[in-house]
Amino acid sequence: MAIQNPTRNLDVPRHQSRRSLTEGRMMDKSHGTPLTAEQRLFALPPKAAQPFRQLLTTGQITDETVNLVLDAGELAQDTNKLIGFAAGYLSMRAQNVPVHDVIAMAKSQNRRLNLAWSPQRWKVEHERLSRAEALRRMAAENVRYDVSAYQQHLPPKFPGYLIESSRRLGMEGLRQRHCVANYHARLMAGTCAIAAVFVDKQRWTVELSHSNDPLAPLRITQIKTRYNGLPSPDIRQRIHKLLGIEIPQAPAQPPQATERPSLYLENLRRVLPVLRDQAIETVIVNFDGSGDSGQIGDIDYYPADRNAAVRNLPVEHLQNERFFDDGQWTSRVIPQQARLDDAITALTDDYQELSGCNWWDNDGGYGTLEIDVQAGTVELNIYIRNVDSFCDHSSCRNIETGEEI
Repeated sequence: MAIQNPTRNLDVPRHQSRRSLTEGRMMDKSHGTPLTAEQRLFALPPKAAQPFRQLLTTGQITDETVNLVLDAGELAQDTNKLIGFAAGYLSMRAQNVPVHDVIAMAKSQNRRLNLAWSPQRWKVEHERLSRAEALRRMAAENVRYDVSAYQQHLPPKFPGYLIESSRRLGMEGLRQRHCVANYHARLMAGTCAIAAVFVDKQRWTVELSHSNDPLAPLRITQIKTRYNGLPSPDIRQRIHKLLGIEIPQAPAQPPQATERPSLYLENLRRVLPVLRDQAIETVIVNFDGSGDSGQIGDIDYYPADRNAAVRNLPVEHLQNERFFDDGQWTSRVIPQQARLDDAITALTDDYQELSGCNWWDNDGGYGTLEIDVQAGTVELNIYIRNVDSFCDHSSCRNIETGEEI
């Protein structure tokens, strides 16, 4: 029986060149530097891009997720169903469907995707692309990985070994029928290490990464067996013990990020120079809510004749991202490019949240956020409806110092 060539994409017609699948992505790069998610969204029709911008600005989706969804759209040659696929993508990730790995491997191998695939089909495609990646890694020149930065923190002997060459990496992928062979670039960069660990005669593939804790320099990022099988709590604990790595204890809820109270001011400090460059004197943001629903409405820039010219200007915006990783909640602040309107909407939402005022329940409330560009101050006023309106919160701060005025 003839062996199927793992590098040929059976979903692509023979007359279609492999270059046509990547041409769009090649055009998305300037001098070899990949574009940010926001820059890539500018290439989409406004109706397709706007939902992603809103989700990015409010922190409900990450740059990484948007880039993967856009990659999938390019590989499927279908950008009309991206927001629907994004919902399906997040749902499948929650079900442990390795859709993110499939997109990354398809991009690496120039394979076509179909956004309408079922979760089961994504799993089948994962196995298929994993095998092709493993065979490709084994066929290529054998490259050694420098794992000394990880080895020095592991026990001298444990039931298994660190993978130190690209050929062994390919073999691990073939044995385990998962996509570890796609981690070649990360191993070359030293951002992770891969160990094969044996527990009760079962083989486990373990991804290690550096932590920021000098007392516990390594952490386990992933543990998988054949077909991406997950470990039981007992196996997970035993692997940590074998490798001398403590399991981090997670709090019941995500900790409140200590940097969050200052994020709206940090973002105002990024917005203020843009407003001054555009000769804007005042910005007024209106919001209103009731019946468990509220929304930030119009944003008006003064002088009024500058409204249309400034709304879509790009500005750097900081976003606080929290995620659960290997038994612990982690928080990080990431910079993103956003439209001026979206950045001001996000910082207004941050400031409102810090005020502690509930202006959206029952009879609700309304208010304004006003930026005095020339004076460098921001004022938030929230009024609660209760037969008569009264001011429930009023504050004015200097944007540069954060001091209340």
